[in-house]
Amino acid sequence: MHVAIDASNIGSGLGGDETMARALVRALVSGAQPDDRLDVLLDEGATLEGDRVVLRSGGPGDGAGPIAGASGVGGGATVVVSNTPRRGGSRHFLRELPRWVASLRPRPDLLVSFTHAPIRCSVPVALMVPDLSFEHLPGSFPRSTRVRLRALVRRQAASARGVLTISGFCRADLVSTYGLAPDRVHHVPLHAEPPGAAPSATAEAEVRQRLGIEGRFVIYLGNLHPRKNLGVAIEAVASARTRHRAMADHTFVVAGATWWGDPDDGGAARRSVPDGVSFIGRVSDEDRHVLLAAADALVYPSRFEGFGLPPLEAMARDTPVVASNVTSIPEICG
Repeated sequence: MHVAIDASNIGSGLGGDETMARALVRALVSGAQPDDRLDVLLDEGATLEGDRVVLRSGGPGDGAGPIAGASGVGGGATVVVSNTPRRGGSRHFLRELPRWVASLRPRPDLLVSFTHAPIRCSVPVALMVPDLSFEHLPGSFPRSTRVRLRALVRRQAASARGVLTISGFCRADLVSTYGLAPDRVHHVPLHAEPPGAAPSATAEAEVRQRLGIEGRFVIYLGNLHPRKNLGVAIEAVASARTRHRAMADHTFVVAGATWWGDPDDGGAARRSVPDGVSFIGRVSDEDRHVLLAAADALVYPSRFEGFGLPPLEAMARDTPVVASNVTSIPEICG
């Protein structure tokens, strides 16, 4: 089978969407058969982080032989990576992605695309939809983004060959909100990478010094999108610090990047922040592992999630989780 995958959001800093794309690419590569071909579109200079398979870069239409002996590739399938600078907004789906798909020879049997598909596509599409937060919390998105998502995702989900999503909650939501036939919506859950050995004291000390974290702390991991409810988390931790002696010496560490639709670049979340809150920005996977293991708890009061990977990662490290009980979170946390 010949599958094209638009994974150009890998390397973009889009958080969960990027994690989802990276995981799906790895799964497709590792499960490929000898006569399969995978064409993968990545942003310029992006790599598949954490994947032991070394993918060779090429241009659209460039040939590539089997990746002989690469760990995780089933039987040496043909894998071709094309790199292109991804532009924001609808331009990617209006121009760049359709042109790339049309350039592929032979013609793919299927295109896997995330959230959107090309406005016009010459091959069948499997559409990955991580959540419908823009339908249920429209005020959390800029008007232009909200209008675009509401107009396109519903229509493209209805016309796709199949729809993939990441939790049972999202599958049920797609069926009920968009009226999709249940047998066309497939639940493909994410998973937490096994944490392996606990970080050494030396590794923890290095991360703490570099990021400016002292003493005991609780942590939030995720972007600063309004639906993440970070303001509530900050207020709750501040209240706990004043009301409970055991929390008085704790710092609240906020690890995450601003979200792609924030015109204020996260400024609202940082203004009027009480003492004891530290914004450290987005962290690497390695630092994420150390921080989750060192934290006394993960605080995750999100109003809407498609999956909720940080709570699962925290629980895999025996770190307590304080989370909301809405959307997919009860499914993940139990």
